[in-house]
Amino acid sequence: MKKIYTLLLALLLVFTAFPKQGAYANSFTDVPPTHAYYQEIMFLLDKGVIEPGSKYGVNDVVTREEVAVMVSKAVGLDGTQRNTKFPDVPKSHESSGFISSAVEAGIINGYLDGTFRPNDKVTRGHMAAFIARGFGLTQEANVTFKDVPKGSTAYEPVRKLAFNNITTGYEDGTFKPNENLSRAHISAFLARAMGFKKDTPPVSANKTMRVHYIDVGQGDAILIQSPNGKNMLIDGGTKSSGDKVVSFLKSKGVSTVDVVVATHPDADHIGGLIDVLKNFKVNQFIDSGKAHTTQTYYEMLQVIDDKDIPFKVAETNDAIQLDSNLKTTVLFADETASDNNDASIVIRTVYGSVSFLFTADAGTDIESKLLTRKDLKSTYLKAGHHGSNTSSSATFLKTVSPVGTILSYGKDNSYGHPHAEVIEQLK
Repeated sequence: MKKIYTLLLALLLVFTAFPKQGAYANSFTDVPPTHAYYQEIMFLLDKGVIEPGSKYGVNDVVTREEVAVMVSKAVGLDGTQRNTKFPDVPKSHESSGFISSAVEAGIINGYLDGTFRPNDKVTRGHMAAFIARGFGLTQEANVTFKDVPKGSTAYEPVRKLAFNNITTGYEDGTFKPNENLSRAHISAFLARAMGFKKDTPPVSANKTMRVHYIDVGQGDAILIQSPNGKNMLIDGGTKSSGDKVVSFLKSKGVSTVDVVVATHPDADHIGGLIDVLKNFKVNQFIDSGKAHTTQTYYEMLQVIDDKDIPFKVAETNDAIQLDSNLKTTVLFADETASDNNDASIVIRTVYGSVSFLFTADAGTDIESKLLTRKDLKSTYLKAGHHGSNTSSSATFLKTVSPVGTILSYGKDNSYGHPHAEVIEQLK
Protein backbone atom coordinates (compact mmCIF):
# COMPACT_ATOMS: atom_id res chain seq x y z
CA MET A 1 0.00 0.00 0.00
CA LYS A 2 3.07 2.24 -0.08
CA LYS A 3 1.96 3.86 -3.34
CA ILE A 4 -1.40 4.86 -1.85
CA TYR A 5 0.25 6.38 1.20
CA THR A 6 2.53 8.35 -1.10
CA LEU A 7 -0.46 9.68 -3.05
CA LEU A 8 -2.36 10.51 0.15
CA LEU A 9 0.65 12.34 1.48
CA ALA A 10 0.94 14.31 -1.76
CA LEU A 11 -2.72 15.31 -1.45
CA LEU A 12 -2.32 16.39 2.15
CA LEU A 13 0.75 18.41 1.34
CA VAL A 14 -0.94 20.34 -1.44
CA PHE A 15 -4.05 20.52 0.64
CA THR A 16 -25.66 6.57 -21.90
CA ALA A 17 -26.84 3.07 -21.83
CA PHE A 18 -25.43 1.66 -25.10
CA PRO A 19 -26.41 -1.82 -26.27
CA LYS A 20 -24.21 -4.61 -25.03
CA GLN A 21 -21.91 -6.08 -27.65
CA GLY A 22 -21.04 -9.78 -27.74
CA ALA A 23 -17.39 -10.11 -28.66
CA TYR A 24 -17.71 -13.67 -29.85
CA ALA A 25 -18.53 -12.88 -33.46
CA ASN A 26 -17.95 -15.01 -36.53
CA SER A 27 -17.06 -12.41 -39.13
CA PHE A 28 -17.45 -14.77 -42.10
CA THR A 29 -20.57 -16.83 -42.76
CA ASP A 30 -18.52 -19.39 -44.72
CA VAL A 31 -15.97 -19.91 -41.93
CA PRO A 32 -17.84 -21.51 -39.01
CA PRO A 33 -15.91 -22.44 -35.84
CA THR A 34 -15.91 -26.04 -37.08
CA HIS A 35 -13.95 -25.14 -40.23
CA ALA A 36 -10.54 -26.83 -40.41
CA TYR A 37 -8.76 -23.47 -40.68
CA TYR A 38 -11.08 -21.36 -38.52
CA GLN A 39 -8.41 -20.52 -35.94
CA GLU A 40 -5.84 -19.61 -38.58
CA ILE A 41 -8.28 -17.30 -40.38
CA MET A 42 -9.33 -15.63 -37.12
CA PHE A 43 -5.63 -15.20 -36.28
CA LEU A 44 -5.04 -13.35 -39.56
CA LEU A 45 -8.14 -11.24 -38.99
CA ASP A 46 -6.89 -10.16 -35.57
CA LYS A 47 -3.44 -9.35 -37.00
CA GLY A 48 -4.95 -7.15 -39.71
CA VAL A 49 -3.72 -9.34 -42.58
CA ILE A 50 -7.30 -9.81 -43.78
CA GLU A 51 -10.33 -7.59 -43.36
CA PRO A 52 -13.68 -8.44 -41.72
CA GLY A 53 -16.66 -9.07 -43.94
CA SER A 54 -19.82 -11.10 -44.36
CA LYS A 55 -18.06 -13.78 -46.41
CA TYR A 56 -14.43 -14.81 -46.76
CA GLY A 57 -14.60 -16.81 -49.99
CA VAL A 58 -12.78 -19.62 -48.27
CA ASN A 59 -12.69 -21.86 -51.37
CA ASP A 60 -11.97 -19.12 -53.90
CA VAL A 61 -8.74 -19.33 -55.88
CA VAL A 62 -6.23 -16.66 -54.85
CA THR A 63 -4.79 -14.16 -57.33
CA ARG A 64 -1.30 -12.69 -57.53
CA GLU A 65 -2.66 -9.39 -56.25
CA GLU A 66 -4.23 -11.03 -53.20
CA VAL A 67 -1.05 -12.95 -52.35
CA ALA A 68 1.07 -9.80 -52.71
CA VAL A 69 -1.25 -7.91 -50.35
CA MET A 70 -1.55 -10.68 -47.75
CA VAL A 71 2.15 -11.51 -47.58
CA SER A 72 3.07 -7.81 -47.52
CA LYS A 73 0.72 -7.17 -44.59
CA ALA A 74 1.98 -10.27 -42.80
CA VAL A 75 5.60 -9.08 -42.90
CA GLY A 76 4.77 -5.40 -42.32
CA LEU A 77 5.49 -3.81 -45.71
CA ASP A 78 4.21 -0.36 -46.73
CA GLY A 79 0.91 -0.42 -48.60
CA THR A 80 0.68 3.28 -49.48
CA GLN A 81 -0.61 3.64 -53.03
CA ARG A 82 2.13 4.78 -55.40
CA ASN A 83 3.54 4.44 -58.91
CA THR A 84 4.77 0.99 -59.92
CA LYS A 85 6.88 -0.22 -62.82
CA PHE A 86 3.98 -2.24 -64.19
CA PRO A 87 1.64 -0.75 -66.84
CA ASP A 88 -1.20 -2.95 -65.56
CA VAL A 89 -0.81 -1.70 -61.96
CA PRO A 90 -1.22 2.11 -61.99
CA LYS A 91 -0.93 4.24 -58.88
CA SER A 92 -4.73 4.38 -58.71
CA HIS A 93 -4.89 0.60 -58.27
CA GLU A 94 -5.94 -0.01 -54.65
CA SER A 95 -3.15 -2.57 -54.14
CA SER A 96 -0.39 -0.66 -55.97
CA GLY A 97 1.54 0.02 -52.77
CA PHE A 98 1.53 -3.56 -51.52
CA ILE A 99 2.38 -4.94 -54.96
CA SER A 100 5.26 -2.50 -55.34
CA SER A 101 6.55 -3.30 -51.84
CA ALA A 102 6.33 -7.05 -52.43
CA VAL A 103 8.28 -6.75 -55.69
CA GLU A 104 10.91 -4.46 -54.13
CA ALA A 105 11.34 -6.95 -51.28
CA GLY A 106 11.95 -9.76 -53.76
CA ILE A 107 8.87 -11.69 -52.67
CA ILE A 108 7.13 -11.76 -56.05
CA ASN A 109 8.27 -10.83 -59.57
CA GLY A 110 6.67 -9.44 -62.70
CA TYR A 111 6.64 -11.12 -66.12
CA LEU A 112 9.20 -10.79 -68.92
CA ASP A 113 6.82 -8.56 -70.89
CA GLY A 114 6.91 -6.00 -68.05
CA THR A 115 3.44 -6.74 -66.69
CA PHE A 116 2.41 -7.95 -63.25
CA ARG A 117 -0.92 -9.59 -64.14
CA PRO A 118 -2.59 -9.04 -60.77
CA ASN A 119 -5.59 -11.24 -61.65
CA ASP A 120 -3.60 -14.33 -62.61
CA LYS A 121 -4.19 -17.37 -60.42
CA VAL A 122 -1.53 -18.60 -57.98
CA THR A 123 -0.49 -22.23 -57.49
CA ARG A 124 0.58 -23.89 -54.26
CA GLY A 125 4.13 -24.11 -55.60
CA HIS A 126 4.23 -20.37 -56.29
CA MET A 127 2.84 -19.72 -52.82
CA ALA A 128 5.65 -21.74 -51.22
CA ALA A 129 8.22 -19.55 -52.96
CA PHE A 130 6.46 -16.30 -52.00
CA ILE A 131 6.25 -17.24 -48.30
CA ALA A 132 9.82 -18.55 -48.16
CA ARG A 133 11.10 -15.27 -49.61
CA GLY A 134 8.78 -13.06 -47.57
CA PHE A 135 9.77 -14.58 -44.24
CA GLY A 136 13.42 -15.09 -45.14
CA LEU A 137 13.32 -18.88 -44.66
CA THR A 138 16.67 -20.54 -45.35
CA GLN A 139 16.82 -23.98 -43.75
CA GLU A 140 15.29 -26.97 -45.56
CA ALA A 141 13.76 -30.13 -44.12
CA ASN A 142 15.15 -33.45 -45.29
CA VAL A 143 11.83 -34.53 -46.76
CA THR A 144 10.71 -35.34 -50.28
CA PHE A 145 7.26 -35.00 -51.77
CA LYS A 146 6.45 -37.43 -54.58
CA ASP A 147 5.29 -34.68 -56.93
CA VAL A 148 8.07 -32.16 -56.08
CA PRO A 149 11.24 -33.72 -57.51
CA LYS A 150 14.70 -32.28 -57.01
CA GLY A 151 15.35 -29.64 -59.65
CA SER A 152 11.78 -28.36 -59.79
CA THR A 153 11.21 -24.68 -58.97
CA ALA A 154 9.10 -25.65 -55.95
CA TYR A 155 11.62 -28.11 -54.47
CA GLU A 156 13.61 -25.78 -52.20
CA PRO A 157 10.71 -23.48 -51.14
CA VAL A 158 8.49 -26.43 -50.17
CA ARG A 159 11.29 -28.02 -48.13
CA LYS A 160 11.80 -24.65 -46.37
CA LEU A 161 8.13 -24.52 -45.45
CA ALA A 162 8.33 -28.10 -44.18
CA PHE A 163 11.35 -27.30 -42.01
CA ASN A 164 9.42 -24.45 -40.36
CA ASN A 165 6.30 -26.60 -39.78
CA ILE A 166 4.30 -24.49 -42.21
CA THR A 167 3.30 -27.51 -44.27
CA THR A 168 3.33 -31.29 -44.07
CA GLY A 169 1.79 -31.89 -47.48
CA TYR A 170 -1.05 -34.31 -48.11
CA GLU A 171 -1.50 -37.74 -46.53
CA ASP A 172 -0.55 -39.46 -49.79
CA GLY A 173 2.92 -37.90 -49.68
CA THR A 174 2.22 -35.21 -52.29
CA PHE A 175 2.26 -31.43 -52.10
CA LYS A 176 0.32 -30.73 -55.32
CA PRO A 177 2.46 -27.73 -56.37
CA ASN A 178 0.47 -27.14 -59.56
CA GLU A 179 -2.89 -27.02 -57.83
CA ASN A 180 -4.52 -23.59 -57.67
CA LEU A 181 -4.21 -21.99 -54.23
CA SER A 182 -7.40 -21.44 -52.21
CA ARG A 183 -7.95 -18.65 -49.69
CA ALA A 184 -8.26 -21.31 -46.98
CA HIS A 185 -4.81 -22.72 -47.76
CA ILE A 186 -3.00 -19.38 -48.09
CA SER A 187 -4.53 -18.40 -44.74
CA ALA A 188 -3.26 -21.56 -43.06
CA PHE A 189 0.24 -21.21 -44.51
CA LEU A 190 0.52 -17.50 -43.66
CA ALA A 191 -0.79 -17.91 -40.11
CA ARG A 192 1.76 -20.62 -39.40
CA ALA A 193 4.57 -18.56 -40.92
CA MET A 194 3.58 -15.71 -38.56
CA GLY A 195 3.86 -17.96 -35.52
CA PHE A 196 0.33 -19.34 -35.11
CA LYS A 197 0.26 -22.58 -33.12
CA LYS A 198 -2.57 -25.06 -33.53
CA ASP A 199 -2.74 -25.52 -29.76
CA THR A 200 -3.79 -21.87 -29.33
CA PRO A 201 -6.89 -21.91 -27.09
CA PRO A 202 -9.87 -21.72 -29.47
CA VAL A 203 -12.69 -19.26 -29.09
CA SER A 204 -15.72 -21.25 -27.96
CA ALA A 205 -19.10 -20.48 -29.48
CA ASN A 206 -20.86 -20.96 -26.14
CA LYS A 207 -18.61 -18.54 -24.28
CA THR A 208 -19.43 -14.91 -24.85
CA MET A 209 -17.60 -11.75 -23.93
CA ARG A 210 -19.77 -8.71 -23.29
CA VAL A 211 -18.76 -5.07 -23.20
CA HIS A 212 -21.31 -2.69 -21.68
CA TYR A 213 -20.98 1.07 -22.22
CA ILE A 214 -22.99 2.39 -19.29
CA ASP A 215 -24.92 5.64 -19.67
CA VAL A 216 -23.44 7.92 -17.01
CA GLY A 217 -24.02 11.14 -18.91
CA GLN A 218 -20.91 13.26 -19.33
CA GLY A 219 -18.44 10.61 -18.21
CA ASP A 220 -17.12 7.10 -18.80
CA ALA A 221 -18.10 3.76 -17.26
CA ILE A 222 -17.44 0.50 -19.09
CA LEU A 223 -18.07 -3.02 -17.82
CA ILE A 224 -16.27 -5.94 -19.47
CA GLN A 225 -17.62 -9.42 -18.70
CA SER A 226 -15.20 -12.10 -19.84
CA PRO A 227 -16.04 -15.51 -21.35
CA ASN A 228 -15.29 -17.19 -18.02
CA GLY A 229 -17.42 -14.83 -15.96
CA LYS A 230 -14.77 -12.34 -14.78
CA ASN A 231 -15.62 -8.64 -14.49
CA MET A 232 -13.53 -5.55 -15.20
CA LEU A 233 -14.85 -2.02 -14.72
CA ILE A 234 -13.09 0.82 -16.51
CA ASP A 235 -14.06 4.11 -14.78
CA GLY A 236 -17.34 4.85 -13.04
CA GLY A 237 -18.67 8.23 -14.17
CA THR A 238 -19.33 11.10 -11.74
CA LYS A 239 -20.05 10.68 -8.05
CA SER A 240 -23.76 11.18 -8.71
CA SER A 241 -23.65 8.20 -11.08
CA GLY A 242 -22.42 5.81 -8.38
CA ASP A 243 -25.84 4.36 -7.52
CA LYS A 244 -26.63 3.86 -11.19
CA VAL A 245 -23.35 2.03 -11.87
CA VAL A 246 -23.83 -0.18 -8.80
CA SER A 247 -27.39 -1.04 -9.89
CA PHE A 248 -26.24 -1.77 -13.43
CA LEU A 249 -23.50 -4.13 -12.24
CA LYS A 250 -25.93 -5.97 -9.98
CA SER A 251 -28.42 -6.29 -12.85
CA LYS A 252 -25.69 -8.08 -14.82
CA GLY A 253 -25.09 -10.58 -12.05
CA VAL A 254 -21.89 -9.00 -10.77
CA SER A 255 -20.95 -9.85 -7.18
CA THR A 256 -17.19 -9.42 -7.49
CA VAL A 257 -15.31 -6.93 -9.63
CA ASP A 258 -12.05 -8.66 -10.47
CA VAL A 259 -10.35 -5.54 -11.83
CA VAL A 260 -11.24 -1.85 -11.46
CA VAL A 261 -9.35 0.64 -13.62
CA ALA A 262 -9.32 4.37 -12.89
CA THR A 263 -7.94 5.70 -16.16
CA HIS A 264 -7.14 9.14 -14.72
CA PRO A 265 -8.29 11.19 -11.72
CA ASP A 266 -10.95 13.42 -13.30
CA ALA A 267 -14.22 13.35 -11.38
CA ASP A 268 -16.30 12.25 -14.39
CA HIS A 269 -14.25 9.04 -14.49
CA ILE A 270 -13.60 8.15 -10.84
CA GLY A 271 -16.53 9.63 -8.89
CA GLY A 272 -18.84 6.65 -9.30
CA LEU A 273 -16.06 4.21 -8.40
CA ILE A 274 -16.40 5.18 -4.73
CA ASP A 275 -19.83 3.50 -4.49
CA VAL A 276 -18.57 0.53 -6.49
CA LEU A 277 -15.64 0.03 -4.10
CA LYS A 278 -18.00 0.23 -1.11
CA ASN A 279 -20.59 -2.20 -2.53
CA PHE A 280 -18.51 -4.93 -4.18
CA LYS A 281 -15.54 -7.10 -3.42
CA VAL A 282 -12.73 -5.78 -5.64
CA ASN A 283 -9.74 -8.03 -6.32
CA GLN A 284 -7.45 -5.45 -7.92
CA PHE A 285 -7.43 -1.70 -8.45
CA ILE A 286 -5.35 -0.26 -11.28
CA ASP A 287 -4.67 3.47 -11.11
CA SER A 288 -3.00 5.96 -13.42
CA GLY A 289 -0.73 7.05 -10.57
CA LYS A 290 -1.50 10.69 -11.31
CA ALA A 291 -2.11 12.39 -7.95
CA HIS A 292 -4.97 14.88 -7.75
CA THR A 293 -6.06 17.36 -5.10
CA THR A 294 -9.83 16.83 -5.16
CA GLN A 295 -11.89 15.48 -2.29
CA THR A 296 -13.33 12.88 -4.69
CA TYR A 297 -9.90 11.46 -5.47
CA TYR A 298 -8.90 11.49 -1.80
CA GLU A 299 -12.12 9.68 -0.82
CA MET A 300 -11.56 7.01 -3.49
CA LEU A 301 -8.04 6.32 -2.21
CA GLN A 302 -9.30 6.24 1.35
CA VAL A 303 -11.85 3.50 0.54
CA ILE A 304 -9.16 1.48 -1.25
CA ASP A 305 -6.96 1.80 1.82
CA ASP A 306 -9.74 1.01 4.32
CA LYS A 307 -10.74 -2.16 2.42
CA ASP A 308 -7.11 -3.13 1.77
CA ILE A 309 -7.74 -3.57 -1.96
CA PRO A 310 -4.63 -4.62 -3.93
CA PHE A 311 -3.46 -1.46 -5.69
CA LYS A 312 -1.25 -1.09 -8.74
CA VAL A 313 -0.11 1.83 -10.90
CA ALA A 314 -0.36 0.98 -14.60
CA GLU A 315 2.68 0.93 -16.83
CA THR A 316 2.85 0.84 -20.62
CA ASN A 317 2.78 -2.75 -21.96
CA ASP A 318 1.37 -4.19 -18.74
CA ALA A 319 -0.78 -7.29 -19.29
CA ILE A 320 -4.00 -7.23 -17.27
CA GLN A 321 -4.75 -10.76 -16.11
CA LEU A 322 -8.53 -11.04 -16.25
CA ASP A 323 -9.26 -14.21 -18.24
CA SER A 324 -6.99 -16.60 -20.13
CA ASN A 325 -9.37 -16.29 -23.10
CA LEU A 326 -8.66 -12.57 -23.35
CA LYS A 327 -5.55 -10.59 -24.14
CA THR A 328 -5.76 -7.28 -22.31
CA THR A 329 -2.85 -4.85 -22.66
CA VAL A 330 -2.05 -1.36 -21.39
CA LEU A 331 -0.99 0.46 -24.56
CA PHE A 332 -0.17 3.71 -22.76
CA ALA A 333 0.27 4.97 -19.20
CA ASP A 334 2.18 7.94 -17.78
CA GLU A 335 1.90 8.78 -14.09
CA THR A 336 4.34 11.69 -14.54
CA ALA A 337 2.10 13.54 -17.01
CA SER A 338 1.51 17.18 -16.14
CA ASP A 339 -2.12 17.06 -17.29
CA ASN A 340 -4.79 14.65 -16.02
CA ASN A 341 -5.96 13.74 -19.51
CA ASP A 342 -2.39 13.05 -20.60
CA ALA A 343 -2.17 10.52 -17.76
CA SER A 344 -5.04 8.50 -19.27
CA ILE A 345 -4.52 4.75 -19.29
CA VAL A 346 -5.22 3.36 -22.78
CA ILE A 347 -6.30 -0.29 -22.84
CA ARG A 348 -6.87 -2.82 -25.64
CA THR A 349 -8.73 -6.11 -25.12
CA VAL A 350 -8.85 -8.93 -27.66
CA TYR A 351 -11.15 -11.96 -27.74
CA GLY A 352 -10.87 -14.16 -30.81
CA SER A 353 -11.24 -11.97 -33.88
CA VAL A 354 -12.78 -9.01 -32.06
CA SER A 355 -10.81 -6.25 -30.31
CA PHE A 356 -11.79 -3.25 -28.20
CA LEU A 357 -9.77 -0.06 -27.69
CA PHE A 358 -10.50 2.14 -24.65
CA THR A 359 -8.81 5.54 -24.83
CA ALA A 360 -10.27 7.38 -21.79
CA ASP A 361 -9.52 11.12 -22.32
CA ALA A 362 -6.28 10.60 -24.26
CA GLY A 363 -5.61 13.56 -26.55
CA THR A 364 -4.01 13.79 -29.97
CA ASP A 365 -0.47 13.92 -28.49
CA ILE A 366 -0.98 10.51 -26.89
CA GLU A 367 -2.65 9.25 -30.06
CA SER A 368 0.47 10.25 -32.00
CA LYS A 369 2.64 8.22 -29.62
CA LEU A 370 0.38 5.21 -30.13
CA LEU A 371 0.64 5.27 -33.92
CA THR A 372 3.90 3.30 -33.91
CA ARG A 373 2.28 0.31 -32.19
CA LYS A 374 1.43 -2.69 -34.34
CA ASP A 375 -1.44 -3.67 -32.02
CA LEU A 376 -3.47 -0.46 -32.38
CA LYS A 377 -6.01 -1.53 -35.00
CA SER A 378 -9.26 -2.49 -33.27
CA THR A 379 -12.78 -3.59 -34.14
CA TYR A 380 -14.43 -1.18 -31.68
CA LEU A 381 -13.13 2.15 -30.40
CA LYS A 382 -14.25 4.09 -27.34
CA ALA A 383 -13.40 7.54 -28.68
CA GLY A 384 -11.19 9.78 -26.56
CA HIS A 385 -12.53 12.61 -24.39
CA HIS A 386 -16.24 12.18 -25.11
CA GLY A 387 -15.92 13.07 -28.78
CA SER A 388 -13.89 16.24 -28.24
CA ASN A 389 -11.78 17.57 -31.11
CA THR A 390 -8.79 17.38 -28.75
CA SER A 391 -8.87 13.64 -29.54
CA SER A 392 -9.76 11.36 -32.46
CA SER A 393 -7.37 12.77 -35.06
CA ALA A 394 -7.96 11.66 -38.63
CA THR A 395 -4.64 9.77 -38.72
CA PHE A 396 -5.44 7.97 -35.47
CA LEU A 397 -8.91 6.94 -36.63
CA LYS A 398 -7.54 5.71 -39.95
CA THR A 399 -4.92 3.61 -38.17
CA VAL A 400 -7.36 2.12 -35.65
CA SER A 401 -9.85 1.57 -38.49
CA PRO A 402 -12.76 0.61 -36.22
CA VAL A 403 -15.95 -1.07 -37.41
CA GLY A 404 -17.81 0.88 -34.73
CA THR A 405 -17.06 3.78 -32.39
CA ILE A 406 -18.67 4.62 -29.05
CA LEU A 407 -18.95 8.27 -27.95
CA SER A 408 -19.69 8.67 -24.24
CA TYR A 409 -21.14 12.12 -23.50
CA GLY A 410 -24.02 13.82 -21.73
CA LYS A 411 -27.05 15.09 -23.59
CA ASP A 412 -26.94 18.87 -24.14
CA ASN A 413 -23.58 19.08 -22.32
CA SER A 414 -21.91 22.49 -22.00
CA TYR A 415 -18.77 21.37 -23.87
CA GLY A 416 -20.50 20.83 -27.20
CA HIS A 417 -19.46 17.17 -27.26
CA PRO A 418 -19.29 15.43 -29.61
CA HIS A 419 -17.65 18.01 -31.84
CA ALA A 420 -18.83 18.11 -35.44
CA GLU A 421 -15.38 17.53 -36.95
CA VAL A 422 -14.98 14.29 -34.96
CA ILE A 423 -18.29 13.01 -36.26
CA GLU A 424 -17.28 13.87 -39.82
CA GLN A 425 -13.92 12.17 -39.45
CA LEU A 426 -15.61 9.06 -38.09
CA LYS A 427 -18.02 9.03 -41.01
